Amino acid sequence: MTKKALVLGGTRFFGKQLVYTLLEQGIAVTIATRGKTADPFGEQVKRLVFDRTSESSIKEVLTKETYDIVFDNIAYSAQDVAHLLQHVTPKRYVVTSSMSVYPVLQPNLQESDFKPEAYDIRLAESNQLPYGEGKQTVESILTKTYPDLSAVFVRFPYVVGQEDYTQRFAFYLDKLVQQEPMAIDNLTHQMAFVDAEEAGRFLAFLGTSDFTGPINGASKGTISIEEIFAYATAKTGKVPVFAENGVKGPYNGTPDYSINTTQADAIGFVFSDLKEWIYQLCDWEIDRAAQK
Repeated sequence: MTKKALVLGGTRFFGKQLVYTLLEQGIAVTIATRGKTADPFGEQVKRLVFDRTSESSIKEVLTKETYDIVFDNIAYSAQDVAHLLQHVTPKRYVVTSSMSVYPVLQPNLQESDFKPEAYDIRLAESNQLPYGEGKQTVESILTKTYPDLSAVFVRFPYVVGQEDYTQRFAFYLDKLVQQEPMAIDNLTHQMAFVDAEEAGRFLAFLGTSDFTGPINGASKGTISIEEIFAYATAKTGKVPVFAENGVKGPYNGTPDYSINTTQADAIGFVFSDLKEWIYQLCDWEIDRAAQK
């Protein structure tokens, strides 16, 4: 029998890559969104329009069918999870979490560096909590209130790719190409990233895995903004312009950190090496910036 998956937040960025992968696997996909973003899937998927912040909308729209797997890319607080799971009972629940759950970003972050079972559940709406704290409550309520649910929460670092709507990574290459001044406070800090396509494939992989609990997902290795600038300078002949009153870098304040993915390796998903693909993304962003 064909498995049925519900994807919350599947119309852009790595959510799109997740849906593409599920369709390739022959899974019947329903996407549920606010209905504000078009998607490229045509008749390959079913579509539901709902308001994630409204429990009545969840009850009305999402309880008409049962699903083998729910992929939740838009859970930002314990309240989001509670509203959903009161009306939807999946066999498998895959939640996008974040490196922001870690109290301190540092080299070699391991899943045990944040223990959701030791964190108090705070039932607040997502707009009432800082992003990282909200994700902590997501993991905590799943661990403590729904211990029998087959749930996994994926801790991603910065997700990047050509369709990155945040434009955080693009900022650095755009400013270099346009020769606009930047204020960067962490030029040499090594940071982790994950490619959006690989992030989507990892989520899909976890949908049919039996692993539960927190798991890191990141490309192997790290890179600094300084290394990115060095590559871009060699490519374009332009050097970055720094100024105290320049536009602040989106990754400012991020310390040296890296993410250990030994657990992902152990269950059969081996992430690519960061430097196998990051410079291709740099090329794409440089070309796009040059066309402005």
